Amino acid sequence: MRQIGLLLAAMLLGLAAGSPVSGHSSEAELDEVQREKARMAAELEGATEEVQAAGQILAEAAALLPDAEQAVAEAEGRLAAAQAVAAEAERKAEDAREALEAAEAELEAAAAAVEEAKNARIAVLTATYRGAELLTVDAILASDDPATAVDRGTYLQFLIEDKNSAVEEVTLQRRVAANAEGAASLAETEAAAAEAAAEAALAEAEDRYGEAETARATVAALVDERTAALAVAEAAEAAAAAEYKELEAASEQLAAALVAADPPDEDDADEAEDAEEVEDAGDEGGEEVSDDSSSEGDGSSGFVQPVDGWKSSDFGWRQHPIYGTSRFHGGTDFAAGQGTTIYAAESGTVVQAGWNGGYGMLTCISHGEGLSTCYAHQSSIWVNDGEEVGRNEAIGAVGSTGASTGAHLHFEVRVNGEQVEPLDYLPSCLCR
Repeated sequence: MRQIGLLLAAMLLGLAAGSPVSGHSSEAELDEVQREKARMAAELEGATEEVQAAGQILAEAAALLPDAEQAVAEAEGRLAAAQAVAAEAERKAEDAREALEAAEAELEAAAAAVEEAKNARIAVLTATYRGAELLTVDAILASDDPATAVDRGTYLQFLIEDKNSAVEEVTLQRRVAANAEGAASLAETEAAAAEAAAEAALAEAEDRYGEAETARATVAALVDERTAALAVAEAAEAAAAAEYKELEAASEQLAAALVAADPPDEDDADEAEDAEEVEDAGDEGGEEVSDDSSSEGDGSSGFVQPVDGWKSSDFGWRQHPIYGTSRFHGGTDFAAGQGTTIYAAESGTVVQAGWNGGYGMLTCISHGEGLSTCYAHQSSIWVNDGEEVGRNEAIGAVGSTGASTGAHLHFEVRVNGEQVEPLDYLPSCLCR
């Protein structure tokens, strides 16, 4: 499934850039996908394997879907532009075809006119050759009647003009025919060019249509994967709820074990009660009341970040990313590679070192006065129960044991067994 997601990411990047899919994604794109998956993995801690796998698909789809939808919008925009160009080219081609038909009709009419003029000239020349006109001229000139002679002279003039007119008509019609032939040839060339442009524009539109279809298919694949993942997750909701209850029970058992290993004395109990009263007074009075006796809040306790990694999940109540139910996350998660060294946040005595249900391979260190830290999901533990460790001493390696969806460190800080905000004890920069 991971390979499918990475391939989809590569397709999306290619489409968004308006270029063919190259099969390679940018490091930033892949990094965002991996970070989204790590965040989902941290939030699904304690879920069943089926729900964890579904969560990974959902996270991947969530990271890729915005770019996929953007690619669809851009591809459809290019398709619309290509279709408009193709429609305009087709219109011009149709106009060119009509102009060619008109030019060919004009050429045909001109050719017919030339033929008719040639036939008329041939008739005149034939009559002249046979001497018909000369006989008629002789008859006219032989008349003794002046009026008849005038009429016959006029007829003679008509004969001569008709002969000249026939020659001029042939010449004119040939010129008209030559012009029509040139216009038809030009129209044919323009029609061929318009047809070629229309075919090219249509091919471009078909390419853009294919691009848009590919983009839409990518989005559809992501949506289908997301839908299937949700179905799997929803089917396992009851199992996930039961798993979470088991984690809560394990946390309560761990709290009892830590209190038993370092029981609070009366002074500790009184200080805790005074601190609670001060906090309540501050809430009621609307003014912030500082507690100089506490080192929380500024990292001045001397804790170091327990692993070289980035914070992937916070402490506190949060909504389940799939079911929407509220649940409590009792620590801070740090995403880090399998086998990355884990360090003791502060010196103390190891009070837990071994397997602990959903926590997997777990190490807990008591720092005295009810304060302890725990390091869950380790791949290996390098210390033993009762061993004294120093601040920043290597105690184990990052893993994904227990109720874990990927290599990371689940880090808890507990006061008298109760989970508290780890960031209040860690450096503000969260750096090693």
